[in-house]
Amino acid sequence: MTYESPAAILVVDDNPAKRLATKAVLAPLGYEIVEADSGLAALRCVMVQDFAVILLDVRMPVMDGFETAALIRKRQQSEMTPIIFITAHGSDDIEQADRYADGAVDFMFAPVPPSELRAKVAVFANHFIRAELLAEQAREVQAYADQLRLLTDAAPIGIFQTDIDNRYVYTNPRWTEITGITAEAAAGHRWGSVIDPNRHPSPSDWLSDRSDDRVELHRRVEIVHPDSTSQMVLTTAKPIPDNVGGIAGWVGTVADVTAEAGAEAAMIAAHDAALSASEMQKAFVASASHELRTPTTSILGYVETVLESDDLTQQDRDFLEVVHRNAQRLTRLIDDLLFVGQAEIGPSMMHFEPTDVLPLVERVTSAFAADAQRAGITLVTCCESEPPRALVDPLRLEQVLTNLVSNALKFTHQGEISVNIHRGDDSVEISVADSGIGIDPADIDNIFGRFYRTQRAHDTGVNGSGLGLAIAKGMVEAQNGQIEVTSELGHGSTFTLTLPVAHFEKAMA
Repeated sequence: MTYESPAAILVVDDNPAKRLATKAVLAPLGYEIVEADSGLAALRCVMVQDFAVILLDVRMPVMDGFETAALIRKRQQSEMTPIIFITAHGSDDIEQADRYADGAVDFMFAPVPPSELRAKVAVFANHFIRAELLAEQAREVQAYADQLRLLTDAAPIGIFQTDIDNRYVYTNPRWTEITGITAEAAAGHRWGSVIDPNRHPSPSDWLSDRSDDRVELHRRVEIVHPDSTSQMVLTTAKPIPDNVGGIAGWVGTVADVTAEAGAEAAMIAAHDAALSASEMQKAFVASASHELRTPTTSILGYVETVLESDDLTQQDRDFLEVVHRNAQRLTRLIDDLLFVGQAEIGPSMMHFEPTDVLPLVERVTSAFAADAQRAGITLVTCCESEPPRALVDPLRLEQVLTNLVSNALKFTHQGEISVNIHRGDDSVEISVADSGIGIDPADIDNIFGRFYRTQRAHDTGVNGSGLGLAIAKGMVEAQNGQIEVTSELGHGSTFTLTLPVAHFEKAMA
């Protein structure tokens, strides 16, 4: 973090020429300079603003510098603000005891060397900025600690922390509900105050037969309450490492698992309910798909009929072709949603035809051109001199590229997105590369999973169902291709489709 506000310097002098000269000397430092022409004006300033250092004239009418400093020091917020007295008195004219009696950190006699004044002010200003940074960090840490305490206090499971001697240092309200022991009663007491250590060892004793002291440990323990009722709880504990490779204590959770005795019956009931819900879902999907397909089929029919007319202008025909293509895409999207819920996408569901890849890619990029321009992103298409021709399902491939470019725009805040076409010896490659936030290596293996969304997607507030990449992968593989991703966290991602040329050439022959 950085401290964005500049340090403020208060210059107090009843002589405007002196204040102007002092401002000129301090100007190269780049700090905010606030002027006060009297002790009373200086007091008004410190009431509304904090200063890194105060340059205070000794000789002033009504209220001199010493009196002003004494009053500044009485205000709690400014009692530690550095004060440098600047005076035209000779050094022998002022008693030594007077110089620092009212909290001055320094005493400078006119004429003041500019370099010396700048050096001293810079030292105090730098200290002030560092102090403000530390204070801001402390506030952030405290806010985080307060938030964490609110979360743990509201957690639906019991949470506890012990020190190295297994003495409780924190328990949350849910822990009290489960164990029947208040936080005050548990604080400072050992594990045995709740659980009989002879029957249920403390977490540190669980490791007696283990060599790994950094694993998460689980134990089922029985808690007997004063009224002789018992409760089965699942205790999870994890060691807190210290600074020398040892253990500083334990943090863990307790969950009431008493009801697990009836878990089998509950699982059977849940299974039956799930089957029923699945049947209802299938019925809903069938109904919804019919209701969606009917209007889109009607749109396609009417548009195709109008396109057969010879009375259309070229512009009208272009517009209708866009409507027709997007209606086809919408129809395929409805099918894809059904496929996701019912079966894997296979080659038999594809509608292959010889396709020029470059115009298809340009249609996709042109559809996103306005969005990219609004976001300040450069969207480009790159292709070799002889664009490849492929046997694909053009609408499916267009949807794949639409998903990839849409994702790239979601996660790219500046820079460029490029769609590159390359024909190798035995393959056609189409890659979508962006300069966005990138993908965490831990998410790479799961990125094509259904409904999978990365933590960074949640953190950045990007909405989505998590189906786009899963559908894209299924469609590419159904066209005998492959899709891969490479990414560097913070430096963008590249999704590459590889489609075999040999398969296309054989099919088109």
